[in-house]
Amino acid sequence: MSQACTELAILDLAILIEMYGDDSRETLESALSGFAAAAPLYINAIKEAGKVRDLPALSAAAHSLKGIAALTGATQLASLCWQLELAARNADEHALAPLLVTFSDCWQQLKQLRAADV
Repeated sequence: MSQACTELAILDLAILIEMYGDDSRETLESALSGFAAAAPLYINAIKEAGKVRDLPALSAAAHSLKGIAALTGATQLASLCWQLELAARNADEHALAPLLVTFSDCWQQLKQLRAADV
């Protein structure tokens, strides 16, 4: 993982609080549950496209997930999606393999977080 990525929070709730103007548990849980419902579609698309080296599909899925991750405060994941999108768009096979591993690790860490822990 790039140093810049590791310096980012796994989940930055301040982003959600600023966007919604509300720091209530209900608001944050609603936003996070929406992200948790939407993200797996893109996660799976990225993983599958990575396996078969479908670079246009990988770039598109990474681009879409980047947006929802950034809006939710999943800053490391958003950064990794940006890096994956660029690597896929530039057909940079050398960069893709380690990024895909780091991406999976980051997603696992994010899934392990609970609202009570953050």
